[in-house]
Amino acid sequence: MPNKKGKILLLDNNELELDTLAENLVRKNFEVETALNGQGVLNKVKQFSPDIIILDWNLDPTDGITICRIIRANPDYNRIFIVFLTAHDNDFSKIEGYDSGADEYILKGIKFLVLVAKIEALFRRKIEVKINNTRIKFHDLIIKPHKKRVRKDGKKIKLTKIEYNLFILFLSDRAKIFSREEIYNIIWGEDIIVGDRTLDVHIRNLRKKIGKNIVVTHKGQEYSLAEE
Repeated sequence: MPNKKGKILLLDNNELELDTLAENLVRKNFEVETALNGQGVLNKVKQFSPDIIILDWNLDPTDGITICRIIRANPDYNRIFIVFLTAHDNDFSKIEGYDSGADEYILKGIKFLVLVAKIEALFRRKIEVKINNTRIKFHDLIIKPHKKRVRKDGKKIKLTKIEYNLFILFLSDRAKIFSREEIYNIIWGEDIIVGDRTLDVHIRNLRKKIGKNIVVTHKGQEYSLAEE
């Protein structure tokens, strides 16, 4: 069974729309919990610990804007991305949504594959947020994620965007062994077709720049960082 991509909490007072979206996201290999209203949402957030919350504006008894502000007021939930998926299509609503702390404001009716692409983009952002945004030392490398800069023995290394994202992905969980499927989904997105040869080339180039023994191959199909 493929590894789950991440955890999403859905809140919407339209049961049919809620169930349909949940089923489609589960098929895309996300772990999903749902709620028809905002009642007890903080308990659900605490128990489920979602990576992303997708909510409608119109919720009972507490509206989505209030829920967003409540979650943002709790420092324990700063790591959670909040996305409005709503029919409120006017500039004032969008501004209020972002002002309340939302990371994305998406109008209902969006094509599902586009919605998934936006969600996966948030998960890619989450990888960088997960890493301490200061100076990181790994072997003879110094990484400054906030500047997207990598140095080896004091010299700046020029990594391509894909090479840098691969390195950050491996750094996000140094003990984890990443499968090719996970790497494709996180770096390129599930709906983009990438050949094995493409990944092999990027891994080989990354090794040339940061050190051939830094990235370890497991069974020819999985990758991780070498132990420090």
